[in-house]
Amino acid sequence: MDALGGVLCIFGATGDLAAKKILPALQQWSEEGLPFSRVWCLGRRALDAEGYLALIEAKGAVCLGEQLRKRIEYHRLEFEDAAAYQTLAARMHAEGGARTGRRLFFLAVKPDAFVPITTQLHAAGLLATGNPEHRLLLEKPFGDSLRSAAAIQEQLLPLVSEEQLYRIDHYLGKEMIRNILTIRFANRLFSESWHGGAIDRVEVTSIETAGVEERLDYYDRAGAINDMIQSHLLQMVALVAMGAPNDLAPESIRRAKIDVLDHLRPDPSCPPVLGQYAGYQDQVPGSATETAVEATLRVDTPQWQGARFVVRTGKKLAEKRTEIRLHFRPTRLCVDCGETVEAAANQLVIQVFPHEGVELQFNSKTPGYDYDIEQVTAEYCHSCRMIGNRPEAYVKLLKDAWEGDKTLFAGFDELQAQWRIADGLRGAAAQGRLVIYAPGSATLTPLGGLA
Repeated sequence: MDALGGVLCIFGATGDLAAKKILPALQQWSEEGLPFSRVWCLGRRALDAEGYLALIEAKGAVCLGEQLRKRIEYHRLEFEDAAAYQTLAARMHAEGGARTGRRLFFLAVKPDAFVPITTQLHAAGLLATGNPEHRLLLEKPFGDSLRSAAAIQEQLLPLVSEEQLYRIDHYLGKEMIRNILTIRFANRLFSESWHGGAIDRVEVTSIETAGVEERLDYYDRAGAINDMIQSHLLQMVALVAMGAPNDLAPESIRRAKIDVLDHLRPDPSCPPVLGQYAGYQDQVPGSATETAVEATLRVDTPQWQGARFVVRTGKKLAEKRTEIRLHFRPTRLCVDCGETVEAAANQLVIQVFPHEGVELQFNSKTPGYDYDIEQVTAEYCHSCRMIGNRPEAYVKLLKDAWEGDKTLFAGFDELQAQWRIADGLRGAAAQGRLVIYAPGSATLTPLGGLA
């Protein structure tokens, strides 16, 4: 196939995701050479190509280079307007879209638009059932519950095969998330102590200082459980807790993740805590949507017996940070027959944001004659080794979708397991009450009581 024979179609092309993530990723990729002869940007606004480019550059604070700009076309389209798809097909054939070749359709839209768009693409002859060269990229969330996800899947499968579906979780494209398996399995130091006998708890945290802001309409329907835990945080837990796969092939990794997700349960002895920052109800009066969650999970396997997995996310908290922190069980050191020294628990921290790297906290003797122990830290800065622009997560995901590598994309059985856990957390949380916390809080401490 011609190196420039591919076509990328972006639905929801005037939205924030396209402006702030997808187009900047394409710009970064274009510096290495894009495989797309044309990038079709599809939205509801009445724009021409120049108007669209001006909108994206202003909204996304990005400067698109000439190599990318000359490949972009804009097409106005209502998601259920059959005639608009027929016009798009005609334009694609006439203006550089090959009648045969690889086609990526990126649906950066709400999940209720997945089926209408796919139906119209299929009817217009743009997306052929079972053609592995025609690929559908679906931005999260895939539904809003296990039931709705199953309904979407049932409606999509007559139109496309599972092989053609690429469900995106952009966290899986982040450099340090992809580094988890290397840290685990390429270091005997960690691989032989990666179990509940040595590890007391694993904390997976993704918190931020910003509020819901321009995402209010979506966020009030989704909440923190659907927005963050169901997708990003459970994927991080799966990569940490999965057993060793036979190899690093996409299907082997996916099966290992599914196996551990199938054994992941909310801890009945530690109900999840849901919070909402003070002031949220000024925007949505009476809303019970959670903006922060802390939940404890257990993995019902011999490997993780006795260990806890704590997932934590929230908006308008004290800092913006994403990390995975492993707390090893503390040890005691017998100095002589009459003295036992309690050593602090070791910690391994996989830092995702704002820094990318690894931190290891271990014990050492303090300088001097006495046998005193102190905890010291060894740090590795992964991002410091990158020269120039850091690779954006969406660049990696788009490249993998182009190449047909599904390692970083969730299969439906994986998604089902994640929704089962998220639905279980919502059910357990319904027994409690919503904590109202002050913006800038370090923890979910109630502000004047509960809602």
